[in-house]
Amino acid sequence: MIRQVSGVEITVTELLRDFPKIRRAVLSGETVLIRSREGDMRLTRDSSEPKSLLGALRGLARTGQDIVVPTTAPEEWAQSL
Repeated sequence: MIRQVSGVEITVTELLRDFPKIRRAVLSGETVLIRSREGDMRLTRDSSEPKSLLGALRGLARTGQDIVVPTTAPEEWAQSL
């Protein structure tokens, strides 16, 4: 049984037993507090949104360069091992 406090408060045993239920709660935005003998742990959903690669290099393109010549210096091709 999950006790409601401010979010969800459970024990490690409850986490292992009811993981699908806890996972759904976390993915829906709830914070889960996991109590253990060693200390408390907080399980939250990562709020960072995946970024699109489209337009990631906008503004970094160099224009006016000759595209036939190498873009790296010869010393950058040396073996590094």
